[in-house]
Amino acid sequence: MKTLVTGATGFIGTHLVKALVEKGRDVRCLVRKTSNTTYLKKLGVELVYGDLLDRDSLKGIVKGVNIVYHLAGEVYSPKSSGYYKVNVNGTKNLLEMCLGEKIEKFVYFSSIAAVGPNPKQGILLNEKSPCKPITPYGKSKYLVEKLISMFSKKYTLPATIIRLPTVYGPGVSTSSRVFTMLELIKRGLFRIIGNGNNVISLCYIDNLINGILLIDRKTQNTNYTIYFLADQKPRTIREIAEKIAMELDTKVSRFYIPVWVASIATLVFPAFKKWGNKFPTSLRDMIREIPNSWACDISKARQELKYDPMVDFDEGIRRTVIWYKEKYG
Repeated sequence: MKTLVTGATGFIGTHLVKALVEKGRDVRCLVRKTSNTTYLKKLGVELVYGDLLDRDSLKGIVKGVNIVYHLAGEVYSPKSSGYYKVNVNGTKNLLEMCLGEKIEKFVYFSSIAAVGPNPKQGILLNEKSPCKPITPYGKSKYLVEKLISMFSKKYTLPATIIRLPTVYGPGVSTSSRVFTMLELIKRGLFRIIGNGNNVISLCYIDNLINGILLIDRKTQNTNYTIYFLADQKPRTIREIAEKIAMELDTKVSRFYIPVWVASIATLVFPAFKKWGNKFPTSLRDMIREIPNSWACDISKARQELKYDPMVDFDEGIRRTVIWYKEKYG
């Protein structure tokens, strides 16, 4: 079975490609000429150089492909338009390449940001929750979901949306928020914004890959479906910070920063603005996200896929910190 993976050189992508190869899958990866493909070459997969925004480079990309895993997209853009350009237009180009081909399943990796934060503390987001994204990144992911839904209905394209929370584990991107927490906590610079009681869902990379493989082998009974994949249960930001600190043999400061102070700081200190370009929104948007809860219910995946995240929170953080220490000291 031929499988196409976009975004194959990223944190999730490399783990997914490795798992597919181990399953005996014939894997084709869409990569950019500027990407580091050393690891993919070692896996012996087919590399096709192209760009989602360059339609000519996509010609023939899905020829003979049965399943598409679409991970590529804009995550860190200093301008809101960057998310729409890459995430929406790029996905549209790829979808159009799928028309007329025998695609059995188109799997798109969306985000909890497409739905927005939990409306109330204690109420988990699920696949039927109304989408109310609050950031440009989240809005772009929501628009992509709508686009795929339209293609699925109009062209009978079997599509699955995986909504991801914060994904972590050994090898996590240095521009990710988990890595940033590791760095700041290690240096004694981490401060909780708000009261720290807001809960967020995490997904350890091995749990995610297991969930993807369950989707991979499941016969799709409907043309369009959505799943949240995450760890067993959400955690407060304070729990996450304290667990990381414990594994780093340090402590988290008890000095909390009020949200309004953090918001003003983004306007006062230019360095904060520059730092904010590392994240999926401007820093001010990130400050809007932080005090909210971003927690999802994985009941649907449990019931329909028999998804059972085996690596728990403590073990996941422990493995991540061990990797971080070995690589960054």
